[in-house]
Amino acid sequence: MSFAARGLFAGARRAAAQQGQRRNGSTSSKGGFWSEGTKEKTDGLLFGESPPAAGQSRKWESWEAPWYATLVGSVVLLTLGLSAKPNNGITSWAKEEAMKRRYGN
Repeated sequence: MSFAARGLFAGARRAAAQQGQRRNGSTSSKGGFWSEGTKEKTDGLLFGESPPAAGQSRKWESWEAPWYATLVGSVVLLTLGLSAKPNNGITSWAKEEAMKRRYGN
């Protein structure tokens, strides 16, 4: 076996040995990003947020008002902007051209 082939086989053996030690890029035995986590039991609450007491409303976080304002503004801007967009596609041009040639307008 040549020197280059021995080097390739040695590298492959080394990679296979290291792959058994690592899981998902993590060297810990708990797992990596896709592991199940450390909680023993889930509480069943949405986003882990406890509901407010009876008769009280939920207090907004500091980012929620700008988020909703930006969302509504972008929907309004897109709706108005896309409804005012000129119709300059190939099919509309072809229809206008056909009408000109057929009726002479």
